[in-house]
Amino acid sequence: MSDTTSRSLQISPKYTVKFWRGLDLDPENPTQYEWLKAIDVLRDRIEGRFIKPAQTLIDVDKDSKPHTFGFAILALDCLVLETIQGFRQGVTNHHGQSGRLFVGFLSNWQPFLACLGNDMVAAAKADDFYKQGRCALHHSRATDKMTVGISGPMMRFENGQIFVNRTVFHSELEVELKRCLAVLADPNSVDQRKKFLLKMNSVCGI
Repeated sequence: MSDTTSRSLQISPKYTVKFWRGLDLDPENPTQYEWLKAIDVLRDRIEGRFIKPAQTLIDVDKDSKPHTFGFAILALDCLVLETIQGFRQGVTNHHGQSGRLFVGFLSNWQPFLACLGNDMVAAAKADDFYKQGRCALHHSRATDKMTVGISGPMMRFENGQIFVNRTVFHSELEVELKRCLAVLADPNSVDQRKKFLLKMNSVCGI
């Protein structure tokens, strides 16, 4: 691929590789205006590719009986989860890393922890969700140990089954994305900005 072609590639609905390469980003000596533009690239990338499509399915599915888009919505939101964690950790290649990223995200995510019983280990339940949700949906396009609906708490673990309220799960992920972006907007978040820069530079072939 030529450099001219690569520069024109869209890294989000609004932004190209050329735009990203034109930013002046130094975590140690930040130009805040430039960093806010960089953060908007990340927002546009995740919202445009995953959040908005999932929300569109939620909106359309409201009038459907039965509600049939739950697994498609959850599959998109699993991509949101892994993408956020990948940027947080500066992981440039997710091959063989998905499980670790999922468990890391969920084990430290308060909405998920609030769904666990006193005898439940966060890392173990996060791994269950990864295997029965992300892996089953993305590899087999089906899961026999997970029910996705529109009622109840965000998530419930019961008798070997996982019950997910896809609407609440999606909403909580939107909140978490905003929190992630707010951290990056803080000039004192030098380490997080370095990891974000490493990851996006890799996306842009830098």
